[in-house]
This record gives sequence, structure tokens and C-alpha cells, in this order.
Amino acid sequence: MSEAYEESGPSAWVLKPITEIRGVRHALTMTLDGMVQATSENLTKDEADGIGAMTAALHSASRAATNAVLGAPPSTPLTTVTSHNDRGTYMVMPVGEGTNTLIAAAGDQDMPMGVVAATMARQAMKLGEQIMSVPARVNDGVS
Repeated sequence: MSEAYEESGPSAWVLKPITEIRGVRHALTMTLDGMVQATSENLTKDEADGIGAMTAALHSASRAATNAVLGAPPSTPLTTVTSHNDRGTYMVMPVGEGTNTLIAAAGDQDMPMGVVAATMARQAMKLGEQIMSVPARVNDGVS
């Protein structure tokens, strides 16, 4: 059995309000290249890593297809990707403009989509503000 990610790290706090919503099974944050930053406690590290990689590919492909079919410049950001099947819904959205982070949530058929989307957007905005407020490191030769 694979070890579980701890609900820790710089973005773990962002997931709690999402995972407290009825019907939400999992939530994650990850970079645009699929590196998991935080996950809900009910995913193993191996599961989260696989989902992170697939989610990054899903987001990238959805952005490329959406921009191509709508005639938008390739750099146009994608707001949300939502997929459904008979088991539930998976939603992915970027965390703030100018960040390289995604937030995602998966839930069963009874998950209140509007509540989850609004909570994810609110938490994404908070995390984006936190990421953008961290001063950039300057390598001026001084240690």
C-alpha cells in the first residue's frame, strides 16, 4: 500500500473548505506540469501523483482545443474544465492569473456543483493572492 500525502504544505489549507462540502471525495492542488502540491487525506501519494499528471494533461489539451475551436490566441487562459460520468464530476480550474497552479475537486452525483465551483473559485483566488504576494528571490550574489 502506498503512503498518503499529508494534508500539509503551503496550499493544504485551501482544500479543507472544499472537502467539507457534501459529496466531495477528493481535492488537490498541483502545478501546470502535474506536480502535486497538496491533496485531501483520502488519496495515496501514488494515486495523487497519477491524478496530478493526468489533470495537467487534461487541462493543457482542453485549453489547446478550446482556443483552437474558438479562434482564441494560444495563450488565452482556460477558466474551468469539468468532466462528468455516471460516478460523478471532476472540476479543474487555475489558481489566479499568472500562477502555474491548478486546483481540482472530484465528487459523486450528489455533489452540489454550484457550491463546489463557487468554493473552489474563492479558495483559488485566496491561494493565488498568497502565491502572488510572496516576494521573488533575488540572486544578487549575497548569501
